[in-house]
Amino acid sequence: MTKTEAILNKGQPLFEDNSYILLWTKFLGLGLLAFTSYYVYDKQKKLLIKLNGREKTYLMGVSYYLTNQHGLSPRAVIENTSLFKDICRAIADRKGGFYQNLFSEKSKDQAKNYAAQTYRKHKNGKD
Repeated sequence: MTKTEAILNKGQPLFEDNSYILLWTKFLGLGLLAFTSYYVYDKQKKLLIKLNGREKTYLMGVSYYLTNQHGLSPRAVIENTSLFKDICRAIADRKGGFYQNLFSEKSKDQAKNYAAQTYRKHKNGKD
């Protein structure tokens, strides 16, 4: 079994679509954030990419602001925002412009954008 197969089998998926899987793994079974690793699997390229510390911190920061300041449930963050899709897309193409744009904005400001996305969905009657 390769490292990629092991992580895909052992990791807990947070998000999956036709192009990407975002998953996390515990280190030695410890669920502490400091020991948690996040990965993006690009299905087209069959490539597993580990998020670096900056990317992981950014993802957790945006998630924190969405849940604590904007009152979204973790499920609403997953189902009603494009946060995880955007993170996957950016990580899969780290040298691209989308990556630069996404990570250039402060996590607090980015959370406002995703919260507005959720509010617009509900205002328009979409679930």
